[in-house]
Amino acid sequence: MQSTSKKFILEHLSFLTGKAELALERTSNVFCANDFLCTPGGMDLFDATTMRLQIVGELLKQIDVATSGEVLKHYPEIAWRSVFGLRNLISHEYAAIDPIEIINILKHYLPPLLVVLHRIMEDLNAGKHDAVFG
Repeated sequence: MQSTSKKFILEHLSFLTGKAELALERTSNVFCANDFLCTPGGMDLFDATTMRLQIVGELLKQIDVATSGEVLKHYPEIAWRSVFGLRNLISHEYAAIDPIEIINILKHYLPPLLVVLHRIMEDLNAGKHDAVFG
């Protein structure tokens, strides 16, 4: 297992949770693809939102690698591979991103992810996964 510190993981979780919360906050008035696509401001919001989602996926992947998968596996209610896959799609196939799917992610998948991320931070702070950090 790659040596990493709990502090490093908690900092990453805090940062990416902030990005996810900001994505939700900034898109609270987005309900359809046209809200993203019909104005220059909407397009900027779409770009910023997808960048935030990319950051979330990237940092979660870094956490998974740094802990050899030993932390995220305890939270199977999240489809972690899908989170990583979205990051890959945004990074490598940006033109293929479907704004309707981004809205679906924001409305249906990001809120439960945030709940789990907060639980992971609470669990780490309570020492639940200390064996990972040996």
